[in-house]
Amino acid sequence: MLEHCCGDLIPFSHKSFKEDLIDEKCVEADEEAFESEELREEEGEFSTNIEGIYLTGFRRSLRLCRRQSLSTGSSQQSFYTRSGYNALNNPYEEVVRYQRNPQDKHRLVALVGPSGVGVNELRRRLIKINPVTFQGAVPHTTRAARSYEESGKEYHFINRELFENMVYNNRFLEYGEYKDHFYGTSRDAVKDVLNSGRICVIDIEPHAIQSVRTHELKAYIIYVKPPTAERMKETRKDAQITTNYYDNRPFKEEDFQEMEVAARKMESHYCQFFDSVMVNDGLQDSCVQLLRAVRRAQDEPQWVPASWIRPTEEF
Repeated sequence: MLEHCCGDLIPFSHKSFKEDLIDEKCVEADEEAFESEELREEEGEFSTNIEGIYLTGFRRSLRLCRRQSLSTGSSQQSFYTRSGYNALNNPYEEVVRYQRNPQDKHRLVALVGPSGVGVNELRRRLIKINPVTFQGAVPHTTRAARSYEESGKEYHFINRELFENMVYNNRFLEYGEYKDHFYGTSRDAVKDVLNSGRICVIDIEPHAIQSVRTHELKAYIIYVKPPTAERMKETRKDAQITTNYYDNRPFKEEDFQEMEVAARKMESHYCQFFDSVMVNDGLQDSCVQLLRAVRRAQDEPQWVPASWIRPTEEF
């Protein structure tokens, strides 16, 4: 539990999140697509181009790599925990009230949730609603580019040596391996979006939370939890899920049970880092909830670690 030690409220001239940027009527319900990784399209067929604006970071291989451990697991663990050492090892954290100044860069928005709950689909739809305001970070990979791919658009295509050098220098917020290729989201890729004036929206595994909780990114963590098993059976009866062993298959009873167990574990281990919690009971309502949470993150005062306001080290 956080120890709320109230600091001075940072002065600001309030400028609310533009209501006209979001048209909640544009949020369409599609109960057969709770997550991009559950869609039936193959990776090369997955459409991420909306009216000339490319949506990055939604390839199936990028998400699947998170489910598999790197052969260098020990270094991966040390990387994930480095920036959050105090928070992970201390049950208490000094916090202060923080209000983003309208002239400041936006806060990073990071979505977290168990596999199958719909985190990636919610992120995709948020960006689809307004790609001028919201954008994902372009990931890095060591695999070769396909004929239709362009470096810096689908991925930053780099060689293995450079990728490993970036890992060594702690330049990734999160990374993994899939089919002998590395994939990762770099700190610089996120900063590029924030520097452009857009709101960067990413989805991460919970062990990467501490990599984004820095005074530089000031991540706002939104935890997406599943509804009851009975409700999941109703909303996912026609949905497909991608696992380590099958490209696409229907949800099974054990999938719902595993999701509930995973959700409880996440809440038990990481709930102190969640800035907002929402239940994905249906895509339409959940998208509206997500939009409201993002507005709060950018426009309203929030409790944040005191080190973000009075940083003692460079990240």
